Amino acid sequence: MTRSTLRQANPGLADAELLAWLLDNSIPIPGTGRRIGLDAVIGLVPGLGDVLSGGLGLLVVLRGVQRGLPTIVVARMLANVALDFVIGAVPIIGDAFDLWYKSNARNLDLLRRYSARPGASTAGQWAFFGSLLAAVGLVAMLLVWLIWSLLGAVVS
Repeated sequence: MTRSTLRQANPGLADAELLAWLLDNSIPIPGTGRRIGLDAVIGLVPGLGDVLSGGLGLLVVLRGVQRGLPTIVVARMLANVALDFVIGAVPIIGDAFDLWYKSNARNLDLLRRYSARPGASTAGQWAFFGSLLAAVGLVAMLLVWLIWSLLGAVVS
């Protein structure tokens, strides 16, 4: 798709679509049918690459804010960028993660969905954050239990 075709298909979203495509799907991997983007390539540069690709990913989120997306949807978009940034910063594992988790494409899907239907239900986004909160709570309880058990073993 050319830039003018994108602009005609989704007025005001062409720049976000182009950026998401460049970051997540612009480079074909020969013989696999899979694609990567500049996010995965830039992420190979330790530290700076992850900061740069995360910053570029925030531009798609900014477009969502400008379009007036619901706050919970913008929060979900930010969570996608944060997850990509945090896990992407881990050497080797983060690079493999970038091949699978395409945060910019996910954010573009959210941007398209809620721009096309401003009154669309946000129940899925609330469920995501509820699940995330439950997972964080579970990890915190496991850490407290582990520390308690280790202290009990040392004191005994």
